[in-house]
Amino acid sequence: MSVITDTWRFLLQRRLWPVAVLLIAAAVAVPKLLASQPTSAPAPPAAAVKSDSAAVLATEPIAARAGDADRSGRRLVLGASKDPFKPQVTPTPTSAPATVKATATTPVTGAAGGSSGGSSGGSSAGSTTPAAPGTTAPTAPTAPATPKKKYELNELTVRFGPSDQTGGSPPRKDVKRLEALPSNDLPVLIYLGVLRDMKTAVFLVDSGIVAQGDGTCRPSRTSCETIELRAGETEFLDVPADDSGDATAAPAAQYQLDVLKIRKTTTTSAKKASKSLARVSKSGRKIVRARIAGDGPLRYHYDSKTGRLEKLSHKAYKAVVAQAARAARAHF
Repeated sequence: MSVITDTWRFLLQRRLWPVAVLLIAAAVAVPKLLASQPTSAPAPPAAAVKSDSAAVLATEPIAARAGDADRSGRRLVLGASKDPFKPQVTPTPTSAPATVKATATTPVTGAAGGSSGGSSGGSSAGSTTPAAPGTTAPTAPTAPATPKKKYELNELTVRFGPSDQTGGSPPRKDVKRLEALPSNDLPVLIYLGVLRDMKTAVFLVDSGIVAQGDGTCRPSRTSCETIELRAGETEFLDVPADDSGDATAAPAAQYQLDVLKIRKTTTTSAKKASKSLARVSKSGRKIVRARIAGDGPLRYHYDSKTGRLEKLSHKAYKAVVAQAARAARAHF
């Protein structure tokens, strides 16, 4: 008991005697509480409760036996009657003509005169309503297809115009055989045709014109009667200011010729081919004939069957010149 006595004295000295009293009371009360705790009573058995409906279901059957009155009456069956021994025929679907319903956006008003958007709390002012059945929507007019351009046999696509123009390259132009450039009144060049290689175009140059560029002058560069050009080549042509023949004088104008493409269009029909070869510039033909009458025959022969030019050999050219001379003497 020395421990309990020492503890009690310590608490009295520290004036903690209320704590000591509580500890003693707890030591005495806890065993009594544990000893006096009652045991839990068993739960009472649940009473079996049966309702009137359950009792009825347990005593009476759900299905009743059919009587004689029920058998004599006709039973109602949902759907169409069907013979189970007859084969079913599948109907053939018929295609109905499709109709296009046009829709238009129109404002819908309510019974009180207000808009539907106001009655429903929304802000939409209209709705889409279908058109009357059987009506077709108007179709937008389609632009007619542009027909593909047809070119004549050996027709050229060139750029020709003054070389000092501010708009850049000269304008694009399609040139037929014996057509004069830039015009019949000022025939700086006349397109004679294409050689047998189908790659070289020949132009007749007006007298006094000075040519410079990629082309080949015939018979020489100093005496240029004709120019041979291929696709992609360029030639510059200086027109003299007067007929004095001074080569140092400033030209009155300078033209630029760019050969872009030689059309190698062919036809299968001989009749169509002859018509294509006959489509030439009549004004240009007159200019060429006047040039031949004044300066002599050219060094090329045009084959009307193939539509091509052929270079005359030196011997053949001399024979043509002699024949022209005899024809000229016959007129005197």
